[in-house]
Amino acid sequence: MDGKKRGEIESWKFAVCGGLAGELLWLLSHPLDVIKSKMQSDGFGNDQKHKTMREAFRQTWRTGGVFALFEGIGPALLRAMPVSAGTFATVEVVRKMLSSGDEMLETLES
Repeated sequence: MDGKKRGEIESWKFAVCGGLAGELLWLLSHPLDVIKSKMQSDGFGNDQKHKTMREAFRQTWRTGGVFALFEGIGPALLRAMPVSAGTFATVEVVRKMLSSGDEMLETLES
């Protein structure tokens, strides 16, 4: 980012990048989450509709197309931005606090 060292980058930039990363993660992984949820809510034994993930994917694709694989993504995307942004910013702030403590210790020991 702008040729700066990691410690010189403002926390809000980490938050923005983290939020965008969270959005991208959900956009890429949501179809697998939909299939997982369908299999988890499926019956057992003779009531079972999907025996494999591949079968669940095919049936979902045939009945609803690509839109069925992204069903319910709205709430996931609304949640992803603030959660990921907060996580990235918090980790960076704590990392800076811990590393500044190391520098302070080195100064005191000298």
